[in-house]
Amino acid sequence: MQAVRPGTGKALPFADDEARRTVYFALGDTLIDADGVEVLRLNAQRLKEDPQLVVVLVGYTDNLGSAALNLAVAEKRTEAVSERLRSLGVPRNQIRRQPVGSEQSSKSKCDSESCRWSMRRVELVYERR
Repeated sequence: MQAVRPGTGKALPFADDEARRTVYFALGDTLIDADGVEVLRLNAQRLKEDPQLVVVLVGYTDNLGSAALNLAVAEKRTEAVSERLRSLGVPRNQIRRQPVGSEQSSKSKCDSESCRWSMRRVELVYERR
């Protein structure tokens, strides 16, 4: 079941499938891998089908490095995702960027590579105009 914004009656894309709204990155990297390209292709298709949709690109990094470095990396990742969506035909006015930097939502200790990998991501969060 997809989430529906109150008053609109329309479902937001991939609301029930986080994997289809998330692009992951290697340590310190801003390159989008093949899995990420496929995620963005699917999302671009949805955005082009519904001009009332807006996607907010929320960029995160792992808990390594300084706050300034992490914010810069998060910005570069959201920029890379934005550019890829634009290259797939999504109008600029449907894309917003929000680099966050270090993952703050996790209160638990994250020492493993798999945990840190899950933190290095850009989430696509949908809104309606």
